[in-house]
Amino acid sequence: MAIRQHVRIIVYPLLLSGFLLFSCAPSLKYYAKVDGYLLNQEFDSAWYLARKNTKTFDKLNAVIYYLDEGILAHFARRYSESNQSLAKAESIIDELYTKSVSKHIASYIINDNAIPYRGEDFESALVNLFMAMNYVGLGSLEDALVEARKIDNKLNMFNAQYEDNKKNVYREDAFIRFLMGVLYEAKGEINDAYISYWKAENIYKNDYIRNYGVSPPVFLIENLLTLSRELDFHEEFRNIQNEYNDVLFINPIEKKSLAEIFFIHYNGLGPVKIETFFPVPMPDHYVAKIAYPEFKKRRYRISKSRIYLENMSTGSSYIFETELMEVIASIAVMNLKNRINRIKAKAIARATAKYLTARQAYKAAKREGGELLGLLVQAASQAASWASEQADVRHWRLLPAEIRVGRILIPPGEYKGRIDFVDSNRAVVISKQVQNFTAKKREKKFFMFRTVN
Repeated sequence: MAIRQHVRIIVYPLLLSGFLLFSCAPSLKYYAKVDGYLLNQEFDSAWYLARKNTKTFDKLNAVIYYLDEGILAHFARRYSESNQSLAKAESIIDELYTKSVSKHIASYIINDNAIPYRGEDFESALVNLFMAMNYVGLGSLEDALVEARKIDNKLNMFNAQYEDNKKNVYREDAFIRFLMGVLYEAKGEINDAYISYWKAENIYKNDYIRNYGVSPPVFLIENLLTLSRELDFHEEFRNIQNEYNDVLFINPIEKKSLAEIFFIHYNGLGPVKIETFFPVPMPDHYVAKIAYPEFKKRRYRISKSRIYLENMSTGSSYIFETELMEVIASIAVMNLKNRINRIKAKAIARATAKYLTARQAYKAAKREGGELLGLLVQAASQAASWASEQADVRHWRLLPAEIRVGRILIPPGEYKGRIDFVDSNRAVVISKQVQNFTAKKREKKFFMFRTVN
């Protein structure tokens, strides 16, 4: 009787933990329905669905709920509601960040799903990116800059916790630096704008090309050349022009007579986090399970977008395409790879602790009931260990795979247009009308679109 009580104490909690930790997490059916709404461009419906499923997420997954609700509101152009949700997510992330994960004993005894999800480092940074874009949508450029500056501070803080040879690849964000340049320029702060463009170009050249295969977009170099000329940075101008000798720039005086229009295209579905595991033979025929997460990229058909604009007074037409500026899917994959050894080390320590516990149970059972009972207890302990050893595959599932940007300088006037989303063969997958708009001299205007096809 005593040994049965002992077995229940050791084995049953592990078995139950393996099956119960996911009872209050969103189901794949829920995300399939959300993806369906996104596919059909029904962004309001996706947002309402998220709001109706609040109770699907418990306290361990509260961050994911607010991240999902926030980004769906952004896609639905409910920018104020989006910022409210993302601010709640950021508040929880910040609170959890101040609590060392090492203090959560349950994550060492059971698995990482036993503790609240605080988000990946890159996810925390992207919270502020989308908050910045919300403020851009609301026309509040100063607030957008505040959020953009937070990203740099966050990435510095995250990397400060790692050793020099274990820093994250994702140390700076090129797209947000570019956006800061545009916002500074819109406010007339051209020196700050130049610095932001220069930093963005350096990040693309030194980090993004090597790690993600993404080069500086042409219009970034154009803006850099224009501002270096306006600021009379003659040496810098020559250096940039020599490095990018095929890029033409706009004279500063001419640019001030034009409007600068940006089309932001959130494309594809971000990667999904899956479990990978491998068995490790231990003494006494015991086999431990080492589980860890990996990001797997998802396929999508649309490869770029092409914009057509027409001046309704003059009939002048403009055609331009988006360029790749942010590769969220690749950043996610690389960011997780950077810390995978730390995750594996923790999983190995946890598996070792479970083995030692099982070994003690085996010895106690053998002593009180013989070899057969000892082997039965060992088998039950191993089954419980495998059931409870599950990788933490929680993540911000609704992120786009990439951010593309199209930019054009046009004379002031009334415009109409459309945007075609095309595949690698340049065949149109989706076409959407651009709402008629007025472009004013020196204005920066933004349009945002989302596709998952």
